[in-house]
Amino acid sequence: MYRQMIARVPVVGADGKPLMPTTPRKARLLIRDGLAEPRRNRLGLFHIRMLRPVGTATQPVALAVDPGAKYDGVAVASHKQVELKAMVFLPDDVPRKMETRRHLRRARRYRKTPRRPARFDNRRRKDYWLAPTQKSKVETRLKVVRELCGIYPIRLIVTEDVRYDHYRFRDGKHFSTVEIGKTLTYREYRKLAPLELVEVSDTEAWRERFGLEKRVDRKWEQVPETHANDAVAMLMGVTGCENNPAAPFFVWRRLRYARRSLYRQNPRKGGVRPRFGGTANGGFFRKGDWVEAGKAGVKYRGWVCGLPTETTRLVGVADADGRRIGQFSPKKVRLLARSTGFSWKEVKPAFLP
Repeated sequence: MYRQMIARVPVVGADGKPLMPTTPRKARLLIRDGLAEPRRNRLGLFHIRMLRPVGTATQPVALAVDPGAKYDGVAVASHKQVELKAMVFLPDDVPRKMETRRHLRRARRYRKTPRRPARFDNRRRKDYWLAPTQKSKVETRLKVVRELCGIYPIRLIVTEDVRYDHYRFRDGKHFSTVEIGKTLTYREYRKLAPLELVEVSDTEAWRERFGLEKRVDRKWEQVPETHANDAVAMLMGVTGCENNPAAPFFVWRRLRYARRSLYRQNPRKGGVRPRFGGTANGGFFRKGDWVEAGKAGVKYRGWVCGLPTETTRLVGVADADGRRIGQFSPKKVRLLARSTGFSWKEVKPAFLP
């Protein structure tokens, strides 16, 4: 018999420990009766927090991660159905920033300007040293998993074990850094819940067995078929749960903003270099804050991407994809939440079967 599936709301106990998700109707009643309060975590996921002690019995909940070079697929499922699907955009601008910083540092050594001496030939790296490019990806992936473990009672973490045959393929000279990042990631996973590794071939077999679509030509598209379905296939194959077309699909992206720099890289007209970058300038708003802004009677929700300066007194607001919506008067911008380092949006399907 077909069982109707709905999107459920995560629940956190009064002591902060995650409980089993509940239905939206019951969540509304708990909030109305003063038994729970609405919350959002750092990924923008809505959940409720109980205001009085309740039962702590939970059922098995699993989390699956499909790691990639630029995008990750994530899914959460109970023993019955899939509760959440998501796509994570991993940072890809670190190599460019590192190269720019290297060029500026080397150029300063040939000018009469204060600079630190070259120390690239007398440094010892610690064990399991991670390059900044790989480190940013590992930290982003771990932050997503930790936040999900904070609102779901995760008892099992499933991930696809991507390996490289160095003996057969001799062109993987940079894959050793990936292996170190993978080892550190697995070590942190095991601190949260038992870890189960899945082969790539198993994921493909489960995806075909359960009839889940896979798109390989346009991997940047924000739909479950690009990356999230691989995580769903792993959960269905390992736990035996059912796919839930009504499960919400989220897209998470790490916020990007220029760090504090004493001056801009290139001098301006007149030889004056204004200060550049930073997340705060002494005002109320900070870069990355989630706000609601209004203009011409229309309300917009986004993240602060520009602060008032001597040139303009307006606040820049960008959407979840990093595209600027516009500039607004600070009087018409309302703070919803302080910066969590992530932007989020829920992508609604065109139709439900």
